[in-house]
This record gives sequence, C-alpha cells and structure tokens, in this order.
Amino acid sequence: MVTAARFVSNGPILTVTLKDSAEEGSSKSGAITAASFLSPSTDDDSSDGNNPWFNLSNFRPNLVWSLKSQGKPFPNWFPNWQSLRTTVGYQYEPMSSSSSSSSSSSSHQRLPSFVEADLKFSSERLGVELEVQPSYEFKTQQSVVSVRASRGAAAYLMGKFASQGERWLQLVRGCYQTELPYGSVGAVRITPTFDLAQGQASCLLEAMTASQRTKAILNLEYDNPTLTVVHSLDDRNTIAPEISLFNARILYQWNIALDSGSIRTKVDPTSAVQVTWTDNSLTGKWITDVRVPLAGTTLSSLSADVRVRRQFSF
Repeated sequence: MVTAARFVSNGPILTVTLKDSAEEGSSKSGAITAASFLSPSTDDDSSDGNNPWFNLSNFRPNLVWSLKSQGKPFPNWFPNWQSLRTTVGYQYEPMSSSSSSSSSSSSHQRLPSFVEADLKFSSERLGVELEVQPSYEFKTQQSVVSVRASRGAAAYLMGKFASQGERWLQLVRGCYQTELPYGSVGAVRITPTFDLAQGQASCLLEAMTASQRTKAILNLEYDNPTLTVVHSLDDRNTIAPEISLFNARILYQWNIALDSGSIRTKVDPTSAVQVTWTDNSLTGKWITDVRVPLAGTTLSSLSADVRVRRQFSF
C-alpha cells in the first residue's frame, strides 16, 4: 500500500487458485467486477488432456489495483465531492487457437479486463448524498453506470444504466426505512426493485429488533420468494436459516468471525455442504472453499471439492 497526502494506492492484489491442473471443469460466464475478482468463482476452466502439465490458466491469476482518496479529493475546486475510488482489474485468459480470433484475443490480453470508479457527492443544504459508479468491460465493450441518491440511511433511490441491451435503463430500486418505538420491532425497511432487463419485479421486507441482534427478511422474488431469520448469537457467531416459500426448501447458514478471518458454512440438506474459510495475513489472505455433496456421500466413500485461493497484497 502506497500512501500519499490525499490519495492511497492499494495493490496490486494478486489472486491465484491452487488446484489440480489436469482436473476437468467448465467455466461460467458473467460480468467482471472487482468483487468477483477478490472472491472468484469456484468453477473450473475447461481443460484438454493434451495441455502441458503446467498451464497458467489453471491458476486463474487475477490482478486488482485501486486508488482511493483520503477525504475530499479536490476540496478547493469541488467542495461537495466527498470521495473518489478507482479500480483496475486484469484477468488472465489463454490465447484462442483459432486464427480468426487470434488478433482480437491478443489485443484483449494487453488491455485490463475492467475499469470502474466510485464517486460520492453530498450537499448539506439539500441533505442529499449522491453516489455514481461507472464501469467499463473491455472484452464486451460494455459501459454500466449506477446512480444512487440517498437521504442518510433511511431512504435511497437507485438506477442502473447500460450501453448495451434493448433498454438503456436496466434496473430501478428504492428503499425506505422507518423507526418504531418497540423493543421487539425497532425498525422496518422496504426495498422494491424492478429489473427492466428481465422484466421482473421484487420486493424486500426487513424487520429488525431494537437491539439489532435479530432480523427477519422476506424476499419476494418472482421465481423463488424466501424468508430468512438472521440472529447474532454473540459477537462472533451468526446463524441465518432460510426457507423457500415456493418449494419449502430450507438452507442453513452459520458465520463465525475469527481474530484473523472468518468461516462461512452453508448447508443445503438436498444438495451439499459448503464451507469458506478466510485467513488474513500481513501480505494477503488464504481463502479455502470446501464443498461436500450429500447425495452419494458416505463415511466410507467421502467426496469433496476443495479449492484454495491465495491473495497477495503488494
């Protein structure tokens, strides 16, 4: 980390996945963001038996570098500009073997995978905070901008715009929270969302106790509405059972906060047990993902999928 008078440079952060290079799998397509870089998917890249024993793509190397301001970036010129954060990410992708796409793949190798920024503004006179998050993905040449206007933590309105697709306005979301003078229910929050790209609407209802140790979440999604109860047993342990209102499927979640990391456990009685262990260090962190399928697994025949990722902070 490099610190200047007004800006702080964080990174580069290198993330590699340790696994068997001969293991077969399938890659999952999706948007590339900084969050996905720091917590990459556990799905494997497709491999060929003719590949050499060492293949850089098997380690899925990712690089993330960010620059953020300490306080107002330009207080004299723009006093309402509160903070600025920029992030550049690079994900290694092997060259395509086809001649038609070799030049395109070569150009993408030399460019970052994505660039994104986070700008925050505020006006004391209006009592409004504005957050703008633009991003650009070089491979798909798609630009996305999220704009969020809020009044403290009680209410906000957010819109997401994209340069590609049938609609330039992709998503609209609002949120309003009201405080109640009761110990059993201290606050209620409602968050309606309308996804114009998918043509679906949803609504999130949350009720919290005055102590904020217990929260009930009713997620009224179109495909799979769920009810979740989040309860903090103590400062370290949090449980969150979830039931689907569509098919009565129950998920159990248990999060443990450690001195140097965390352990997240998710149990689906009909599918598998997933455990994510994060261990922080001075130069980065170790992230271990373990997935044990319940179908066909016995004590004598234990099957598990283990992924180990290492993040290096320079």
